[in-house]
Amino acid sequence: MSEVQKLDLSIDEIRGLILEVFKGNPSSQYLSVCNDVAELVVKKGIVPNVGQGVMVHYGGRYVLQSADQDSVREIIWNLIVEGVVMIGINSNNAVWPWLKLTDYGHSVVHSEMPMPHDPSGYIKRLKTDVPKVDNLIITYMVESLKAYRINLLLSSTIMLGCASEKALLLLIDSFIGSYEDEAKRKTLYDKFANKMIKRQFDELIRSLTTIKSDLPKEIEDGLNNVLFGIFEMIRNYRNDAGHPTGSAYQKNRSLRIFKFLFLI
Repeated sequence: MSEVQKLDLSIDEIRGLILEVFKGNPSSQYLSVCNDVAELVVKKGIVPNVGQGVMVHYGGRYVLQSADQDSVREIIWNLIVEGVVMIGINSNNAVWPWLKLTDYGHSVVHSEMPMPHDPSGYIKRLKTDVPKVDNLIITYMVESLKAYRINLLLSSTIMLGCASEKALLLLIDSFIGSYEDEAKRKTLYDKFANKMIKRQFDELIRSLTTIKSDLPKEIEDGLNNVLFGIFEMIRNYRNDAGHPTGSAYQKNRSLRIFKFLFLI
């Protein structure tokens, strides 16, 4: 077996590879996961194929370096804490190093869209869908994903709300800038300036409503379903999470909203 070069990848990127390995082999053991990750990085061209021409008698052809094996072990334990992976595969192999996807883990790895447990894939999808996404939105989303994975749902909700608020502020700037007439832009700017986000949101709805009939049908539908609906929902949950009621119901609501929002 050939040792591949040290992985020049973030922990989140290695996590994505591990989830991909579990998707193909939901029951495994620690060293097999390491070797499968090594095979995968060679297959994807992430590292050079140092094992080309090597005769394989059993197992895989590639192994990770010790430091990368440690990273895999660390990520696996995090996935165990998150309920994605469990220790043991059956009553005869019920302890470490045997590993198996949980029922929830199956839903994670087989989801058509990247889940929060695959932050690298999730952010990649966001950047693909919105190529010019603002860096501050990415910063808040990364923080929100981290909090979600360790069950800090209220903190995660607030960070998601901040990302959403930044997106709305950028939309308002674009809306104002879309008018060529300088006087019109000044009038619009004054309507939004120095107002709380809820007031700005309400003003944007009023302004867009007056021109909705002039917009293409797909944009009009997006305003109704995405802007007017989802943004308001995120804003309400962010406000809910930011007020110390101490209610268990508050946290449960955050969990429900994330099960929905992280899949849209």
